[in-house]
Amino acid sequence: MIEDSLSRRAHVVNYDQDIIPTKEEIDELLRLAYTLVTSKQKGYPYKIYVLGPNKKRSKKLWQLCEGNKITTDTIAYGDAGDNYRANLGLYHIDSAPWTLIATPRVAPPNPFHRKNFDESKSLWELEDPIFVGKQNRESCAIEVGMLAKAITGAALDRGWDTSYNVCFPKNMNQWTEFPYLTYYPFLIQTLGKATKYKWQTLSKEDSKNDSDPPFETIFEFVDNKQDSHV
Repeated sequence: MIEDSLSRRAHVVNYDQDIIPTKEEIDELLRLAYTLVTSKQKGYPYKIYVLGPNKKRSKKLWQLCEGNKITTDTIAYGDAGDNYRANLGLYHIDSAPWTLIATPRVAPPNPFHRKNFDESKSLWELEDPIFVGKQNRESCAIEVGMLAKAITGAALDRGWDTSYNVCFPKNMNQWTEFPYLTYYPFLIQTLGKATKYKWQTLSKEDSKNDSDPPFETIFEFVDNKQDSHV
């Protein structure tokens, strides 16, 4: 059942450097996850770059993300000086054996939709690089999130761990060390075998305070409420 696997997910602080999924194992779980999601008009306007074990590259990616955090904080509060603390939530990037970088992709339609769009004089916007890179990011990010969750379920079912990150530069000029990227990412997801989780770094008080909002804060049933506009 879905709760059996997804309830085991925990944010990773460090990954094991000896117990590492093989390329074949990563390929298999990604192929499975791909079959479990869909996309509006089967456009799939995203690309997943799969980065294998490379400690030097992982370090660079972590530095890029941590640097973005420092820049954001400096703009808001000035130089932290002695108060600076590295973001614990980003540590997983540094030690990750496998890293997935999800970005936009110019996506032509399949033959079925090509025929329908041509016959109806409709515009297939996913072939427009500007639309894909700027105007479609929010809706495509939802699809990437659904894929990330499917990857999570597949990874956990196989005994692996995974974590996410959206703290990174939103300017392509800062991604020059990753030349295969055409657009800056939606999401960075890491995969491997955890040696430490975030919850293991927290005191009892911190663990209690690091809580989720109440269910009612997120979900609100409105059918029984009067609405003069309906």
